[in-house]
Amino acid sequence: MSENKSSKQWILPLLIIPLLLLLFTAYLVLNYANGRPIFSLPFASEEVTDSKVTSSKNSEIEQRLKLANAEIKKLRAKTTDQAELIQAKEQEVVRLIAERDRLKNTPATPATADKPAPKKTADVTDVYAEMTPKDAANIFNELSPTEVVTIIKEIDAEQQAAIMAKMDPKKAAALTQLLAVQ
Repeated sequence: MSENKSSKQWILPLLIIPLLLLLFTAYLVLNYANGRPIFSLPFASEEVTDSKVTSSKNSEIEQRLKLANAEIKKLRAKTTDQAELIQAKEQEVVRLIAERDRLKNTPATPATADKPAPKKTADVTDVYAEMTPKDAANIFNELSPTEVVTIIKEIDAEQQAAIMAKMDPKKAAALTQLLAVQ
């Protein structure tokens, strides 16, 4: 039985010692994997400098965070301003479209629009009829042929001939073509 007991005595140390060595090795590996020293003390000088560096990093991060938050607030305010501006422009567009539709639907009264123009042309025609043909021709040379037609067609034929004789030949030709159409 003593032989049996001695073999049991050897089994226990042979199993426990490798198990303890395995646990100690795992502890060392895990400590190095986490970046901690094996036996660190809380009052070691390295940790004090690390805490100073960490606090300076934290204050820098806080400062950057404050700046980022301020920028976000500015952008949000700008976005709301732009949204209000867009809404105002949309309302203006809707108003202008409604006004355009209203103007499309209201018929223009051509009789009222044409009445003042002949009276005005008649007054201008009287002025040119009283002028000498040379003076009237000089003025008509400066006007476009379409403007001259509305005036000269109200003047009698003899006065027209005298004025057109004194005008620039190219302008007189264009005026003749417009008079022939009307």
